[in-house]
Amino acid sequence: MRSSKPDAVAEACSLLRSRVTFLRVPAEQKPDHRQFKVGYKIRVNLHHGKIEDAVVRAVIEYTDGTKLQVDVVGLDLIALIDIRQVVE
Repeated sequence: MRSSKPDAVAEACSLLRSRVTFLRVPAEQKPDHRQFKVGYKIRVNLHHGKIEDAVVRAVIEYTDGTKLQVDVVGLDLIALIDIRQVVE
């Protein structure tokens, strides 16, 4: 006679899945004390490690953080970036 152990395990798993609720907790943001001003020359990570020189054209404060409008040197490109993308 076979044991009903797999059935018991499956039933226990289904009970746990129905009773457990996982609440999402937003990740804490590290305070960034860097100050950026219009005209500062910085290096930014634009896309997948491509680091370019840029000049800050505007500093925009949002409730979820600071964004920088930068003019990328050598490219005809103006980008809106997050301060996480600033390398130097």
